[in-house]
Amino acid sequence: MRGSLPSVIKIVTILAIVNGIILLVGGLITIYFIPTIITSQLRNITNLTEVNQLHPQISSGVSGTILSIIYIIALVSIALGGAWFCLAWSMYDSKQWAWLTTVILSIITIIFSILSIGDIVNITTLIISGLILYYMYRPYVKSYFGRVTIPK
Repeated sequence: MRGSLPSVIKIVTILAIVNGIILLVGGLITIYFIPTIITSQLRNITNLTEVNQLHPQISSGVSGTILSIIYIIALVSIALGGAWFCLAWSMYDSKQWAWLTTVILSIITIIFSILSIGDIVNITTLIISGLILYYMYRPYVKSYFGRVTIPK
């Protein structure tokens, strides 16, 4: 460790932990609750398909595809949440490689949040990841991780 941890690094570490919690819990809740909700909603749609004369196999395929997409999104969310926890520890430990990894993970999380936007969880992770990315490009943060030197 390089001396005491600057307050801005503590802030970024806390933001990373919050991002990890939101993504992890959001992914777990999605895996647990959404299939039940989707299945019940699709049953309601299936009851309406008698009017549309939609073939039952088509509605079954649609429900399977929707559930697969939801599971993939939830698993990506869980993986990102776990990565944020590991990264928060690395920043707290003042690992030099944590700067680049944080920037990359912030960008990935921003893209993921934009692609799956639709609820407060994704908007929150988008804002937090944006803040983290902003802080990582501050000269004193880059200097702390050895990315640039600040003239005295």
